[in-house]
Amino acid sequence: MNRQNEKTNLNRCVLGTAGIGGVWGKVDPEESVKTILEALECGIGAIDTAPAYGNAEQFIGQALRQWRGSRPLISSKVGRLKGFTADQGRYDYSVDGMQRSVEQSLETLGVSSLDILFLHDPSQVEPETVSRVMETMLSFKEKGYAKMIGIGGNPPSWLTPYIKPEIVDVLMEFNKLNACSTVALRENLPFCLSNNIQYYAASPLYMGLLGSCYDTFTSNPPAWLNGESIELARRLKALAEEQAIALPTLAHRLLISLPYDFKIVIGASNSVQLASTIQDFKSGPLSESFVNEIIQYTTIYS
Repeated sequence: MNRQNEKTNLNRCVLGTAGIGGVWGKVDPEESVKTILEALECGIGAIDTAPAYGNAEQFIGQALRQWRGSRPLISSKVGRLKGFTADQGRYDYSVDGMQRSVEQSLETLGVSSLDILFLHDPSQVEPETVSRVMETMLSFKEKGYAKMIGIGGNPPSWLTPYIKPEIVDVLMEFNKLNACSTVALRENLPFCLSNNIQYYAASPLYMGLLGSCYDTFTSNPPAWLNGESIELARRLKALAEEQAIALPTLAHRLLISLPYDFKIVIGASNSVQLASTIQDFKSGPLSESFVNEIIQYTTIYS
């Protein structure tokens, strides 16, 4: 693969920071800052974070103060409060609470404005308050706190009327577009592409099932993981072994093989995982026949 194509593939990547911030386990602050800087040095030009991602905003702020290149695109979120676990969230969607959160994020990150501000975990918003919450989000854009407004998390059906280009600039979904699930190809990705809304595909490794948690999740599945996904992961691992590539490599390269314009939110927790992920994307797309074989399996099970 030539260097221009490698650069294009990395331009599609957004550095997710839940792992870097400590959501998936204790981290070394120096290693986290180092990982962010190495991502920027390698050509990744966007970073996604949230107050709920442990100390991620703090680490990004430290990295940005050291970085001497062009400022990356920075996105953060509002609504879910600071925490260090993925499954025990605390929320505040009040006007004052959201205002405090956004202002704190700007201060911690050391920026005057966010490129994107996502409404975090929209399924946790009470349906009767969604109009006020979305008005609050738009007010942040008007005040200059953010250049774009997004939905950060799989949207419930009652939020659908608000996902239109005059309100939402970006939609981020997790576990909707990866080697274990291609639901987005049939649902929100075509809608976003036809309505000039950017699409961010988060969890390319299906929350670790296609990565470092494969052995743990297949032997002792967490409550959120169903049997069909585990069986599919086993089949995908076998396919990867037939091609002499690692399962995470298959998952990453599948996404850059799809003929659609969307961003990929990668979840490296340290510099070793980052280097492996970057190498996957530099390796380029999979063959068309292999992609079709993967999609065939994924369509059956998802």
